Amino acid sequence: MINARQIVNLRTGAAGRVKFVNYPKIENYRVPLLLILLHVPLGLLLYRSTSLALIHPLAVLITGLYFAVRRDAELEKVAYVAAYIIGAEVLWRMAQAEIYWEFGKYAVALIMIVALVRRSRWNLPKWPLIFLVLLIPACLSTMFADGLSDAKDKLSFNMSGPFLLFVSCWFFSHVQITLLQLKKLLIYITIPLVSVAFVSLFYTVTIENIDFFNDSNYIVSGGFGPNQVSSMLGMGVFLILASYLLFKNGFKDTAILSLCALLFAAQSVLTFSRGGMYNAIGATLAVAIFQMRDLRKNIKRLVPLFGLGLVFLLMLFPYLDDFTGGALQTRFEDTGTTGRTEIVEADFRIFYENPILGAGVGEARDLREAYFGKAVAAHTEFARIMAEHGLLGIFALCCLFLGVVHRLQKSRTDVGKALTIGVVAWSSLFMLSAGMRLAAPAFLWGLSFVTMLVQASRRNIVGNRKVSTVTGPDLFF
Repeated sequence: MINARQIVNLRTGAAGRVKFVNYPKIENYRVPLLLILLHVPLGLLLYRSTSLALIHPLAVLITGLYFAVRRDAELEKVAYVAAYIIGAEVLWRMAQAEIYWEFGKYAVALIMIVALVRRSRWNLPKWPLIFLVLLIPACLSTMFADGLSDAKDKLSFNMSGPFLLFVSCWFFSHVQITLLQLKKLLIYITIPLVSVAFVSLFYTVTIENIDFFNDSNYIVSGGFGPNQVSSMLGMGVFLILASYLLFKNGFKDTAILSLCALLFAAQSVLTFSRGGMYNAIGATLAVAIFQMRDLRKNIKRLVPLFGLGLVFLLMLFPYLDDFTGGALQTRFEDTGTTGRTEIVEADFRIFYENPILGAGVGEARDLREAYFGKAVAAHTEFARIMAEHGLLGIFALCCLFLGVVHRLQKSRTDVGKALTIGVVAWSSLFMLSAGMRLAAPAFLWGLSFVTMLVQASRRNIVGNRKVSTVTGPDLFF
């Protein structure tokens, strides 16, 4: 009888035999549920306490470094802490924590690098490495033109995202996780978003006479940037919907995740920033296409997804539209890009003027004034890379997507392929509308490099027989 914790690596060896790996110990699956409940009031506490708003991110960073330096700690634990930082980054910005603005990106990169170096994992993924190397000449151009002291802010703002993307790909290329561990990883990203959603809800219901116009709303975004709040809450919706498609969830798991998804979706649309939900829908469709090819086998996994969609469209959205006096529907019927198209056009013109090495990292901001009418930061990462890195930037983007193709070819499971295409789709959509202002797109892109493990059943024992899986315990119960 195979132990329920025994798992199999789907990458077969030269002899075509299935490799078994023993998962050493039972995990406490109630911890994520407890953390969700604790994060209901945490956001408001961070808002009201400057000290707590500083202690919280530092404590999380120390926890991540603790697991990173311990060689006996699994890389999965480092990944859990990094995932939590991804979800908490916008919360810390909302609470105006007295930390460096790019703290989330550098904190995740730091604990990942320490963990890899501590374990002597020096093998670097080829395509992400080439991607990063091709972006370096434009960095040097900026340093020579502006001097190191003036260039450091431009480099930090624009290059911290690509740097984290490379580090994340490097880290996850050395991580092997089970389906249950992947489910926990996605949940750890969404846990801090509970605080983000409740802070936004608190401001929505306690502030009187909120005026809703056909524009992003800072008040119902907790007083912070609606674009970032909407995008992160939309990411939470995507990860929960993806979990319906990727995993076999019990009723209690589905109920808890559904309540979180409805809360995230409601607060995301109320920001009047449309990108969050658009990104979530697009990425979920990408997962469904790859995971639902055997529709008869997976039809049950679509039931909670469709049920949640009907509840939102038929009940929640009409209520929110009435709450906003009809402004919400008007906003989502508007197909305008709020200046993003014009900024991309300006980036094309800057590229034509600087086709080889580009304008230099951060230099396109001021150059856009000649074409857009004012100096403005890029909202589309792909256009920014083209304008500021030139042809080398275009080659870098090609390498980035070649890495995705390589991962899809190496993946031996539908879950692995669906995960890869889903996280890359969400990251790409985020970068189309919000650049790399947050650590989330870089982290999720790197997650496409993870190696999937599944629990073994009795049929895995003999030679080359087809791999079959058994359902593991629920996440929360």
